[in-house]
Amino acid sequence: MVLMLHKYKNGLIILGFVLGFCFLATPNVSATPLVTGFAAAAAAPGDVCGAAPNSVVTSINIGCTGKGNPITDVAFAIIRFLSIGVGLVLTGSMVFAGIQYTASRGDPKATAEAMGRIRSNITALLIFIFAYAILNYLIPAGFFQ
Repeated sequence: MVLMLHKYKNGLIILGFVLGFCFLATPNVSATPLVTGFAAAAAAPGDVCGAAPNSVVTSINIGCTGKGNPITDVAFAIIRFLSIGVGLVLTGSMVFAGIQYTASRGDPKATAEAMGRIRSNITALLIFIFAYAILNYLIPAGFFQ
């Protein structure tokens, strides 16, 4: 099982990136024309970045809230997206580490490698949690709201 995972590991990683990019780069098809300013309120929710009169309508729904400055709204949408990505990567890496640990079958080298991956996942999760807490403390209005 482990040999098979190592054999196809690079191909699976590339396939994941390609499928993820295709999923994220798919344009949001709607009948709403691309407009800016006050007319942007007619666009679909989530497609408007920033509040009127400076709002911008995007062709791809990136998760904007439609409030405040369009630049900060886009920045916060990207940060929210990356936060979801961190969670998915950590979850996938932890599952892979669990499979790696289970498949080690008592081999000290493979067990140590799996334990190192689990330790790295927990460290990355703690760093992310503390960074999240610090950002929410520094920005009183709330960073991820």
